[in-house]
Amino acid sequence: MKQKLTLMLTPLLVLFMTFSYAQEKTVTGVVTDQSGLPLPGVSVVVVGTTNGTQSDFDGNYSINVNSGEKLRFSYLGQKTMTMSVGASNTINVQLEEDAQALEEVVVVGYGTRSQELSTSAVSTVGTEKIEAFVPSTSIDNILQGQAAGVQVTASNGRPGNTAFVQIRGVGSINAQTTPLYVIDGVPIPIDTERDFNPISNLNPSDIETFSILKDAATVSKYGSRGANGVILITTKKGKAGDARIKFASSYGFGEMIPNNFDIMNTTQKLELERQYAALGVGAASSLPGANATPEEIARLTALDTDWQDALLKNSIIQSNNLSVSGGDEKLTYYMSLGYDKNTGIIKNIDGFERMSARLNTNYQAKDWLNIGANVSVSRSTTDLPRDRNNVQNPFRAMYDYNPYDPLFLTNDDGSIVTDDQGNNVYNPTRTGFPIALALQTEQEDTRNLLLIGNITAGMTFGEKFSNNFSVGLISNRYNRTSRSIAGGVLQGFVGDANFPGTQTDNLNVDFEYNVNNVFTYADTFNGVHNLSASFLLEYNENIATSMFASGRGFPSPDIPFLNVAAEATSVGSNESRRILFSQGLFVDYDYDGRYIVSGSVRRDGSSRFGPDNKYGYFYSGSAAWNIANESFMENSIFNTLKLRASYGTSGNQNIGDFQYLNLLDFANTYNGQTTALPVGVGNPQIQWESQAIFDVGVEFGLFNNRLNGVVDYFKKNSNELLLDRPISYTVGDENNSIFSNIGEIQNSGIEVSLSGDVIRTQNFKWTLGGNITFIDNEVIELVDGEDIVTGTFGDNILRVGEEINSYYAVEYAGVNPANGEPLYYDLDGNITNEFSDSFQQIQEGKSPIADFEGGFYTAFSYKGFGLRGDFVYKGGNYIFNNQLQEGVAIGNIDSNQRTDAFNYWKQPGDTDVLPSPLFQGTADQTSTRFLEKGDYLRLRTMTLDYNMPRDMIDGMGLNSLRFFVAGQNLFTITDFSGDPEVGLGSAESGEPGDVGFVPGSFNLFSYPNTRSYTFGVEVGF
Repeated sequence: MKQKLTLMLTPLLVLFMTFSYAQEKTVTGVVTDQSGLPLPGVSVVVVGTTNGTQSDFDGNYSINVNSGEKLRFSYLGQKTMTMSVGASNTINVQLEEDAQALEEVVVVGYGTRSQELSTSAVSTVGTEKIEAFVPSTSIDNILQGQAAGVQVTASNGRPGNTAFVQIRGVGSINAQTTPLYVIDGVPIPIDTERDFNPISNLNPSDIETFSILKDAATVSKYGSRGANGVILITTKKGKAGDARIKFASSYGFGEMIPNNFDIMNTTQKLELERQYAALGVGAASSLPGANATPEEIARLTALDTDWQDALLKNSIIQSNNLSVSGGDEKLTYYMSLGYDKNTGIIKNIDGFERMSARLNTNYQAKDWLNIGANVSVSRSTTDLPRDRNNVQNPFRAMYDYNPYDPLFLTNDDGSIVTDDQGNNVYNPTRTGFPIALALQTEQEDTRNLLLIGNITAGMTFGEKFSNNFSVGLISNRYNRTSRSIAGGVLQGFVGDANFPGTQTDNLNVDFEYNVNNVFTYADTFNGVHNLSASFLLEYNENIATSMFASGRGFPSPDIPFLNVAAEATSVGSNESRRILFSQGLFVDYDYDGRYIVSGSVRRDGSSRFGPDNKYGYFYSGSAAWNIANESFMENSIFNTLKLRASYGTSGNQNIGDFQYLNLLDFANTYNGQTTALPVGVGNPQIQWESQAIFDVGVEFGLFNNRLNGVVDYFKKNSNELLLDRPISYTVGDENNSIFSNIGEIQNSGIEVSLSGDVIRTQNFKWTLGGNITFIDNEVIELVDGEDIVTGTFGDNILRVGEEINSYYAVEYAGVNPANGEPLYYDLDGNITNEFSDSFQQIQEGKSPIADFEGGFYTAFSYKGFGLRGDFVYKGGNYIFNNQLQEGVAIGNIDSNQRTDAFNYWKQPGDTDVLPSPLFQGTADQTSTRFLEKGDYLRLRTMTLDYNMPRDMIDGMGLNSLRFFVAGQNLFTITDFSGDPEVGLGSAESGEPGDVGFVPGSFNLFSYPNTRSYTFGVEVGF
């Protein structure tokens, strides 16, 4: 009986034990980081199920689970950990920091998102790439060639000058096309008409990352300010732990990038004058070479002067930066001081100097409250040469001045002429304007004081709700002083002997503040459905004031203050205000990290538009599929494989104020009374320029992430463009036009980015990477379909169906081999020896916009040694080479010439030559003869460095020690006759803010780009 009872109870006992073992129970615990601090919001999921929860603000969690199952703990920036559930009901977990995961967090506008869950086309330029370009006086130059879809061209080589930056092509015709910069959440306004561009006053050493937002999934969040793309700049922050002190210092020099053409020396120039005079060129007959005796030729040859050497110098480049960072579990900080100086390459000009300071702090005031404050201040000064196309430009002088004209006047015996005080007398040259003296007497400089600050308060309410409130402000004070001192060179041209010396002072003060609040709800359902929604309120106001005053008659050139002037000549002031009020809703959802969708809608109200069109609505939708996270990809070669797409809209409000109102000008007087003149007919119907942006892309990482890449296709339609519509002359508008939304342009293209470790061993690593962007652009709609001739010199055209800003010029047909006469095409395609501006026609397929551009790099590292080279390239664009035109013009025989001028037609049958000097009247005209391809490949930066091993510096009390040498713009491959990196041809002729200005369309004696070499050391304590 007992045996039978045992046999009957045994199965029941096994069943009971099995049930007990699998019985559901509640497991609790605390999740902390490496420092022991609690981690809120950690995802806790039962492996193989949809059962999950999140840790609270103290890191506590509670979950129902069966014994024997496994819990997976995951958190952004931490390594995922899996724990088995045993007999204990308590499981505490300490997660480790995942450096790779931290690097994959991207800033996407009003927050961050993991790269894995992002649906956006975002390019990130991290610390390593930034440091390869530091020192640099302007942060936007760092971006050149670093990110696909970002076109960066140096405006010119003047120290402190910013670059022309465009994202995915030209977004507008009349409105500003510069992207929106946002620094630590503070939008940075750029106003080219007011010389307000704070970018050059930021210290590149303070920057942690650039995030370039390019597609609708992100730029639509910025609504009316996102049409030209957004560049988010994140500055460095402190980390908990002992104070980290870093000091970096570098010193170097720069020089003008050597010309790839030759200009004449004295012997050559005298010979060209002789040849021209012999041919009967009238302008040459009075020049020294026409009838010079051997003795005179010998005397002039002895005076041979290289005007480039006479006017230019090697620049001195200095950079010093000190930073201290650290903190504890409650408070972290980052402090820095910076000093940068670049003297520039012009003698008697001081160049650019900047001093900067920054303090970033973060304080965990309560478990539910985090407070952050960032403030930076910088002051810069710039000594300016006069960048204009006349005798006041030293960069024109060094090509124009004849080599037999020395720097100083000389006596017949070759000695230098001196004045009554024993000073050398400068040679006025054939121009009558001694530029070397003018650089000392015609002084112009700017001073800029920039303050950027913001305060943030992050609050959490329970496990699902959070709120972030921030206030940012920008204060920029810009002063400019232009002087012609008593006895200065210009005084002999435009001065008054009774009032020696003139001076004009300009003051622009820009103050802008930005207040925004983002309320967020985030939750996870069943462990796999992740949802977040954020609501934005934002208010932005800009107050701009300007003042100027001029005076003449100064008792001493050493007292540069207007209150000592004998007479005030002019004065003026104005103020403008601009307000933008916005609301937005941003929603993100993902299913188990595999299927992701995001959407946004934003409403902007701007004071720049009339009451009927004050508000604009902008939206976006995007989706992504993380294919690599699918079960069928578990054993594949892909670490990352994501397909994404987005579509949405953004806008552009960067136009002048009050365009919707009828405007009057009170600048004139009549019979001593102020008069008003109509200067603008208002259009109350104008509204935002808008953009529709489509993007589809794929991201991939293979072979344990040894090869990574991104490919995107995009199409961007900019419509409702604001253009001038002609109106009746009787209306009274000075331009006989009215601003209206009547244009459309389109940019489309493909972006490819690749990077990979060719060799990766314990001691040696070789990495290659690069990007390329192919862009097509087209004019879709214009005013009544009519062409618009534009450009500084009327050499560009907008025509429906053609490329934006295509060249519009008379087409050159070469030289008649029979007589050396220049030939041209008329509008019917016939070749003629006549020249007429009426022959101007569109040059199809030729515009200043490149068909493709990008950059690539190669980097080697071996036992502390590193070598990195960054290259940039561009192709398919054209440039009007006005410097070439001036350098071979027959009518410029009284100036120096390029040696190419010798290659003119001399006998019947000559081909591939310049026109005969006998045909000056038609040969010197502007035509496609001077339109050249701007393709180039440039070694932008090369850096060689050495990081001393830790065991060698431990005894020195150092944490790190690095030595480096860097070169910039080391060599260029191009067929362009001159420097192909052209942004600003001549500031006086045309610059941003001027009607019709087209960046990079022509060169004309602007400040040349420079080649530099720097040596430096970085020490960490």
